[in-house]
Amino acid sequence: MSDLNQQPGLFDDVDDAPIYESSLLNEQAADSVTQTPKVVPLLSYLTEQHRVRVVDVKLAELLSGNNTEHDHDELFYIILMLCLSQQSQHSCLTLTEVDWTNPFNLRQSDFTKLEGTVPDTLTPFSDDFTTEAAINYLHAHHSVGDHKPLQLFNQRLYFSRLAGYEQTLAQRLLAMSERQLNIDDAVLTELLTRYFPDNPTLDIDWQKVACAIAATKGFSVITGGPGTGKTTTVTKLLAILQSLYQAAPLSIKLVAPTGKAAARLTESILGAKNKLTEIPADINALIPQSAQTIHRLLGVKPFTNKFRHDKSNPLHVDVLIIDEASMVNLSLMAKLIEALPAHARLILLGDKDQLASVDTGSVMSDLCQGLVLGQTPQYSKARCEQLNKVCFNGAAKLKAQTQSEFKLADCIAFLQHSYRFDAKSGIGQLALAVNTNDRGILNYVEQHSTQGHFSDVILDYDFVSTPIEKLINSAASHYGDYLTLIAQGASVAKVHEAFARYQLLAAVREGDYGVNSLNQRIERVLQQQGLISVNPNQRHYTGMPIMISQNDYQLKLFNGDIGILMPDDSGQLKALFIDEQGNERAFSPARLPAHDKVYVMTIHKSQGSEFSYTAMVLPPLKQASVGINRQLVYTGITRAKQTFELVADKKVLQLAMGKSVSRASGLYERLV
Repeated sequence: MSDLNQQPGLFDDVDDAPIYESSLLNEQAADSVTQTPKVVPLLSYLTEQHRVRVVDVKLAELLSGNNTEHDHDELFYIILMLCLSQQSQHSCLTLTEVDWTNPFNLRQSDFTKLEGTVPDTLTPFSDDFTTEAAINYLHAHHSVGDHKPLQLFNQRLYFSRLAGYEQTLAQRLLAMSERQLNIDDAVLTELLTRYFPDNPTLDIDWQKVACAIAATKGFSVITGGPGTGKTTTVTKLLAILQSLYQAAPLSIKLVAPTGKAAARLTESILGAKNKLTEIPADINALIPQSAQTIHRLLGVKPFTNKFRHDKSNPLHVDVLIIDEASMVNLSLMAKLIEALPAHARLILLGDKDQLASVDTGSVMSDLCQGLVLGQTPQYSKARCEQLNKVCFNGAAKLKAQTQSEFKLADCIAFLQHSYRFDAKSGIGQLALAVNTNDRGILNYVEQHSTQGHFSDVILDYDFVSTPIEKLINSAASHYGDYLTLIAQGASVAKVHEAFARYQLLAAVREGDYGVNSLNQRIERVLQQQGLISVNPNQRHYTGMPIMISQNDYQLKLFNGDIGILMPDDSGQLKALFIDEQGNERAFSPARLPAHDKVYVMTIHKSQGSEFSYTAMVLPPLKQASVGINRQLVYTGITRAKQTFELVADKKVLQLAMGKSVSRASGLYERLV
């Protein structure tokens, strides 16, 4: 079944125990508990043990037409599974992956921990119920079909709203990719040569190829790992596009999913513009350097889930670039693309291997399926010829292999050379080891970091002789820098800059190795050192770092924005933020939307950010079976620019490396 056991706290397979056979259920359950087992109906068991929510049960009853507990049919339970799938951020329920003999993935460990309560059966379906039978049954049901609450597509069941988002996105992306652009190949070749002179150290300059792809398509994706130069590539691309359309300059917008990511994009684009002296001054002036959040661009209508810009009121833009596109969920991406005018170009920028969005869908991952580091993407023969012509003066560097059935294959650019992390970089090698589940590379990093050859990586695998206090004291020492600046009366910008040099990341919220406990313990150490003064009767204090956890569109504070509490000129305590444009914004703490202390943040919350020194702690093995995976650890590692420190049991790291999580989606299939 599609990763239903990935929902945190829902299905715990830590014991990796075998699944019960239905006929032996009561006998085995009786042996595993200390009292006579209480046998209850399957649905009662699922609700009592919080496997399904009451609201899911009511929705399933409404859509299936079941009115009583004894009238629950096949559709009722299939809808329950669909609800669970969506709660795990899947777009749909993949029917071919359902184990109809145990559809809710119940395991022995579920019963041995539950004071003798066991379900009367593992499955509500008959012994001969199959995927084919389920599909035939769904096709015939009155709740399934066009303009109905549920939809089927290629053996996948959807709630219609999400099916509509997928269909809208696929149709618009195809239309954009197929639109003919009037580009002079000779002029494009000249511009590509100017911005990407021959580099003898590179067999293929993938940045150059990426610019050629994006310049010749209405839709494109530029993906690559850390240090592959995505921002530099985009800056040169914008210079090329503005040069091609210099007679009528393009309206270009830069956006990112969060305020932090938008601020980092602004900083990166500005740095690249200043660094790239080959860009003429008049063209440089036409390249925007200020990014904003997607929500701010679309214009949120207060107290609704709608935007001011939509299909009937499109944006005024010719080129839209979305950075950190892996963080954009299916719903927001569909609404954004609907708000684009018909002539606009769309460029998605990001790392396909990072964590997907916290909400439903994994658009970036879906679009980049099949890309393998070291291999040429599956371009068509005509596309290879075009790219060889404009990039390599006709030399056949790109050769068509087996042409992909994916209709957007010619729109995908894969940056494969890291300019930040080379063979001398432990961070780059560690990220590669995790991303490819390569134990050999991991051993290489471990050996070289121990010997001091990789000074940028610190691996602390010993939970016994090196307790968590060492990490807490280290974090407190780093945070002492920005607190000292506050005491000295430094500017808000300098305080924020000092705070952002170091960040401790945690994989979980609860437990000794979770965000909540670590925040409290670091705060206690800082107070003992006299760096902060915490009043138990007041929530806020000078020096307290906070992260907004709930969007407030009136204050223009968004989930992920980081502020630091400092006294203003009159001595009043204010929460001070730096926005995407580098402007200071001050708020009374009482006016702030929901927020949390952020000496420690979750890895999910760190997406879109980079820190000079990044430390990451993973929970012990017993707590790590749910939610710890390859994408999570890779994302944490790639937040580091100069130094990365990992505190974890090595077995947990290896567990994460071998556990890649994907989300059920039909987007790719709609594009073949």
